[in-house]
Amino acid sequence: MSVTYNEPVPEVATRLTFQCNLAKRVAIDVGAALAAAFCVSPIITIVDRSIIMNASGAQKLGSALVGGVKQLTFTPTSFIRGLDFRLIWGLYTATYVVANVVDTVSELNKKDSAMPKFVVTTAVNGSLCIAKDRAFTRMFGTIAPTSLPIGSYGLFAVRDMATIGASFSLPVKVADHMHDEYGYDRKRALFAAQLLCPMAVQLVSTPMHLLGLDLYNNKTATTSQRASFVGREYLKSTAARISRIAPAFGIGGISNRHFRESTIRKLQ
Repeated sequence: MSVTYNEPVPEVATRLTFQCNLAKRVAIDVGAALAAAFCVSPIITIVDRSIIMNASGAQKLGSALVGGVKQLTFTPTSFIRGLDFRLIWGLYTATYVVANVVDTVSELNKKDSAMPKFVVTTAVNGSLCIAKDRAFTRMFGTIAPTSLPIGSYGLFAVRDMATIGASFSLPVKVADHMHDEYGYDRKRALFAAQLLCPMAVQLVSTPMHLLGLDLYNNKTATTSQRASFVGREYLKSTAARISRIAPAFGIGGISNRHFRESTIRKLQ
């Protein structure tokens, strides 16, 4: 008795091969994200909570940073078990995972990943980052926990869109421009762009971050008082956020790409 197939065997084999490759690549994507996020999360945790403690008046920025480094150095197990560290590690693991998976799906389908990666990564990172900021503001602020104002949500969302665009989409375009127009080695250009683009955008996004925090911490402040606060805290907060974003999307982005691509090469 003859057997009738609903679709040709070669198409079935092609589909199975694609699914197998996709499963392997996604496993690599998740592993690379976990490793890269774990490497950079300690410094991000320390800087994030120090900025919020400084903005709320709970502790000066310098002493909060020193206290965080001491905790990490002398009680690392306690530090890693802390909710603040776990929130940061989860946030950046999720961010790297979705960026990697979009790259993988786009590569296997021979499609450009720039716009899908920007949209999906912004949605995931933005929503998780706002949730993290809400938790940190409540954990390390000086007022009784209340709901975060709508204005803070909006400012944090725009801040995160700018950071994601400068971290995942812009570096490749900048590196291509440096290579095509000025003859820079593309690998070195990409390394430099991956470090510099996320850091440079902090010059613009830091005022949004500070204003969002002030809307929560000082609900009755006037416009001039808010402007004075942002101006007073701008330079040191920008420096702190640059020191935070460099590992988060500079070193972390480079590590994530290295772990991912080196593992793929080994399998191939």
